[in-house]
Amino acid sequence: MRDGTAVSVRPIRREDTEALRRFYGRLSEETIHQRFFGPYPELDEERARYFTHLDGERRFALVALDPENPGEIIGVTRYDRDEDDQSRAEYAVVVEDAWQGRGLGTALTRAIVDEARERGVLCLHALVLPENRRMVRVLQGLGLPELVRWQDGVELFEIDLRPDG
Repeated sequence: MRDGTAVSVRPIRREDTEALRRFYGRLSEETIHQRFFGPYPELDEERARYFTHLDGERRFALVALDPENPGEIIGVTRYDRDEDDQSRAEYAVVVEDAWQGRGLGTALTRAIVDEARERGVLCLHALVLPENRRMVRVLQGLGLPELVRWQDGVELFEIDLRPDG
């Protein structure tokens, strides 16, 4: 991270279900709103399993682990391929509030870009609330070709992952 803190990042595992639920429980209402676009009071067992039981190709996620307590998740990034066009995928990232503003979201985003490219994804897209300026800075700071347009009151970012962009 920007401050020199080393954070381990690895693919999410099925056994991360409870750690993901604990992570979610540490997120502020604002962070939850910015990620899910509304209140989402808890991450129940079924939803946590949905987020941790992935095939690694169509749906893929990475987690960042707390360097002081490696059993705890401090950030998650993921992509889910579009049903009708497997070369495109929706992307999201969320970082625990205590770790925000330190470069972890950017590092996780760069890591998921690399993983997506490796698996043949040509475009990542993300819906971002206009007030989520941190997320806008992360996406604009990638140095990749992007298209931004409004869709249903949110910004839709499309990030071109092709090598010749």
